[in-house]
Amino acid sequence: MVGVGGTFVEALADVQLLLPPFDVDDVRRAVSRLVFAPVFEGVRGQPPADVDAWAAAAVRLGEVMAADGCPIESVDANPVMLGPRTAGGGGGAVVV
Repeated sequence: MVGVGGTFVEALADVQLLLPPFDVDDVRRAVSRLVFAPVFEGVRGQPPADVDAWAAAAVRLGEVMAADGCPIESVDANPVMLGPRTAGGGGGAVVV
């Protein structure tokens, strides 16, 4: 599941569910369907967020969770802080 987290998680039921296997493009499409999606493109002078890093992390977590013998039943990675997306690369994604 990807969606708005942090202080907004209870106020906005803005999530998209992905079932593994999924790839980075699947995550990008899911994120683009969020009501909050325009904020990731940058508002009021803020730079766009590194959604690609978030997508890559979600794919990797999905791979781990879907692996045979994985003992993990659930993970709550909330919030995920996104760094700025730049022309030279991304600012990354960090689970707080």
